[in-house]
Order: sequence, then C-alpha cells, then structure tokens
Amino acid sequence: MKALGSTMLVARLSAALVGSVLLGVALTGVAACAEEPEHRPTDRMVNLGFEDVINEDPSHLVDLAERLEAVDATAVSISVGRTDWTAFPWSGQTDAISYEVSRTGRDFVGEAISALAKNGKERDVILTIDVLLDRALSEDPSLAGRNIAGEPSKAFASVSSLRHGKAGARLASLAGAVAKKYRPTAVNLTELMFDDFTFGSEDFDDFKATTGEDDWPRNRESGIDQSDARISTWRSEAMADIVRRVGAAVEPYGVRLEMDVRSPRDSPSADRADSGHDYDLLLKQLDRLHVWEYVGINAERSPQTKDLAKALTRRAGSRMSLSVGLWSDDGTISPERFETALREAARGGATSVSVTPASLMTAGHWEVLRNAWAR
Repeated sequence: MKALGSTMLVARLSAALVGSVLLGVALTGVAACAEEPEHRPTDRMVNLGFEDVINEDPSHLVDLAERLEAVDATAVSISVGRTDWTAFPWSGQTDAISYEVSRTGRDFVGEAISALAKNGKERDVILTIDVLLDRALSEDPSLAGRNIAGEPSKAFASVSSLRHGKAGARLASLAGAVAKKYRPTAVNLTELMFDDFTFGSEDFDDFKATTGEDDWPRNRESGIDQSDARISTWRSEAMADIVRRVGAAVEPYGVRLEMDVRSPRDSPSADRADSGHDYDLLLKQLDRLHVWEYVGINAERSPQTKDLAKALTRRAGSRMSLSVGLWSDDGTISPERFETALREAARGGATSVSVTPASLMTAGHWEVLRNAWAR
C-alpha cells in the first residue's frame, strides 16, 4: 500500500509539474501575442477635398499639418480641382481657374503642399484631379454624356469626348501641368467612371467602332440592355485609352499616375467593369488604384472590409489601396464605425489605406486614426 501510495504521489506531482510547464508555455504565448505590434498599413494617406484646399482660414492648414503629424500619415492627397475649376493659377488657362483663385490670385495647391508635405516630416504628395465637369458643359454642351432617354448629364463628359475629344485633351493637359509645376509623387484621377450617361450618338458610334456591333445590346423589351458584357468591355477599353493618354502626359516628369475606382458589388475578388473599372486592365496603364470602401453608403451585399482588403492585396499588393470614406446616409459615419473599418482593413492585410475626406474628420475621428496608425 505504501508503494502504491508513493507511486500515486509521484504521478500527481508529475502531472502537476507538466501542467505548470504547459501553463507557463501558454502564458508565454499570450504575452508574446500581446507584445506583437498591431498591423498597420505601410502607406497611410489622408485626402483633402477642394473645400479643404481653398479654405482661407490661416490656421486651417496649420491644424491639418499637426493632425497629419499626430497620426503619422505617410502621404497627403491634395485636390487641384477640375479642368474647368482649378485651385491654382493655371498658366494660359485663365478661363479655367476657380472663383477663389481669381479673386485672391493665390496658389492654394502650392500653399497646401508647403504646409502639409514640406513642413517638418516629408510626405508623399498625391495631386488629385476631379474629372467631373460643370462650367465646361454649360459652355460646350456637346461634351456632355447622354442617358438612354437622350438627356445630357450636368456633370459627366461623354465617353467619346474623353477618349478622343476635347474633354480628354483637357484632362491630359491639366495632369501634365500639375506634374510639371509641382513634381508630386503622383497625379490621381477621381470620379472618372461611366454609368448612365454613355448613350449619346457619338458614344454609339464609338461603341460600334470598338465592338464591331451594329446596335446596342437589347433586352426582351427591345430597350438597351445596360448589363450586357459588351457594354462593360467597351467602357473598360475606352477607360484604358483615356488613362493611357493621361499617363503619357505625366510620365516625362517622373510622376506616377493613380486612380480612384468603385468597389466590387458582390464578390471581393471582382471589379467594376460596368463602370469602366476593369482593375487588371487599368493596372497595365497606371501605378495604383484606390478602391472606394465607403462603408457608410455601401449596399448590404457589398463585400466586408476585411474580405475586400484581403482580395485586393492578393490581387496586386500595394498597388491596390483601400480608400475608407466617411460619408453616410446621415452625413458622416461615427468614430466607432470608422474604427471598425480601419481595424478590418488591417486584419485583411491592406498595405495601403487612405481616409477621405479630411473635412468630415471630427476630433473623435482623428483620435481613432491616431490610435490605428501612430507608433
């Protein structure tokens, strides 16, 4: 009995010892995990809209510079305006400058670059061109895209005018002008997409010339079938031509070309060829795509942020950037919703993330961004 009792005691002591060792290993693992730094994107950018750039409050850019420093942003995107409404004096194009520039004579773009990218820490400078039009369409209605009913757009140029005509020439000219004047890291194009206003007579001619078809694709009711893949292919090929032209305008100055694109509707590994945004085709023409992840206005079926980030990174690494938007149906997403989007982007392995627009950032949003990005 004594021998049996001793054996049992030894067994219990051995089990306790093994348990202690296993517990120690587990605790060590937990400690190691706790000490591992959280993933953060290598490229971290804040986007300034036109409203931020032409803000005449002397303290505005100073405050933004401090904010960018606090969140450890590696890049800043600065709006230069549109081809018919610029935030800087465009040499030889006085008819295109904005009211704010005309009234003050100031170069708001240059001032923003000096305050936000050359004051203290060097940052990448991305100069963004908004491709929508306003004044130009009033002066030359032939540039406007038209819907199926033949009604002209008040903001979108036609496919043909961008691909072969004056709208595309002006876009390339503006891109080349800002590349030469400011020598940014990149020029970025936003709002360049095709949707409802691609059905004018000149666009019809362009569709036929591109596809070899004699008519638009038709549905059972004999109306134009906008979901037909032939329309998506035509739009995407036209988009590639437009982007190639802009790229040729900035390339002599050693400036990259980037572009905002719509996010997939359903599958995170898809794209938006229906809007002319065939990701793979566009990546052959430019350096990086900024995919709109506007969580506050996404549809219920939209891919989750983590899944989208993972798919984009798998697709083209840092050449695919996630653009987290602050807009919502009620105005602005909450800091909590913003935090979730940033966290999910990080969990999906996004190496490049931008936040847009700075004008909607509250103190709470800036604090969330600081916690996510600063080290």
